[in-house]
Amino acid sequence: MNALRQSRWPILLLMVLSPLLAEVFSGSMPATDFFQPGMFFPFTIFVYGLPILVLREVATRAKTGPIGLWCLGMIYGLYNEGLISETLFHPLDPANDAYGTLGVVAGLRIPWALYILPWHGLFSLLTPVLLTHLLFPRQADSPWLPKRATWMLAIVTGGLAIARFVFWGENRGVQDGATFLLHLAAVLGAALVAYVVAMRLPRVPRVQAGADRPGARWLPFASGAGLYAIWFVGTEMLVSVVKAPWPVVVLYTSVAVVAGLWAVARIAATTRAAAAVFVLGAGTTQAAVIVLLIGLLAGDAFRALSGVVFVAAYLGTLALVIRRQGRAGQSDGTVSPRDQPRR
Repeated sequence: MNALRQSRWPILLLMVLSPLLAEVFSGSMPATDFFQPGMFFPFTIFVYGLPILVLREVATRAKTGPIGLWCLGMIYGLYNEGLISETLFHPLDPANDAYGTLGVVAGLRIPWALYILPWHGLFSLLTPVLLTHLLFPRQADSPWLPKRATWMLAIVTGGLAIARFVFWGENRGVQDGATFLLHLAAVLGAALVAYVVAMRLPRVPRVQAGADRPGARWLPFASGAGLYAIWFVGTEMLVSVVKAPWPVVVLYTSVAVVAGLWAVARIAATTRAAAAVFVLGAGTTQAAVIVLLIGLLAGDAFRALSGVVFVAAYLGTLALVIRRQGRAGQSDGTVSPRDQPRR
């Protein structure tokens, strides 16, 4: 009980930060809507908060590492896009019109699933967890909930989502019985596969406390920005601009994801700050390209202004992280290159 009391602030931060990053900072939902009580509490508790908290607890107890945490985040993507919003299924309204009829197989939007599930892994789980751990380092490596409470929350949230999908979901009204059962089996089966893979993935890079070398702080930012550009912007370009056939989109996305994970897995260890800077690089690129740039091209002043705010928020957070690491480096004896004695 004492451990739970000490973890209440990181728990609250994670439950708010996850939907804020995934919904508002992605441009999917205006902040004015998100902070309405009728939207804020369901999203921070049921849609994102509790399932995200459960997945964080699973990852912490299993010591999965960032790659495994990202993979568990795809389970959340199945929870959100499969059981709650049901965007994975045709002919229901897609979250992105460009994917509406692209690569539909047995009523499943295959290219959209391969795009949005890794996206949720990055922004709904990995990014908020890494940022929360950076802010609360003492609670970063330990569970925040008792194991029994974690299991109870997992059963309740998962059971309610499945019940909603089966009894009250939109998909049940537009599919025949066999297709509907296939969709349910696909979501649950994919979640099981993602869990097994997360448990078997290498536990690298190990995220640990400590200060980075002063000259190495921008490399993780550039890597995160580049990875987002290759994975998500590249896929969006193929779908929306090039109008590539859907097997090409699937192949590109699959190769990009595998190559990105391979590159990350080659790093044996990193610091919490470097891991946070990496995801901040991805988030800044998303805000600049998907929100700001598209807002300017579409002549949407509100979206463009939102993009400016989001980019500033990401860069402001980045500056705080770098400044904090600079102080940590000074306190542990690390000397900045400009302070080193000249020969």
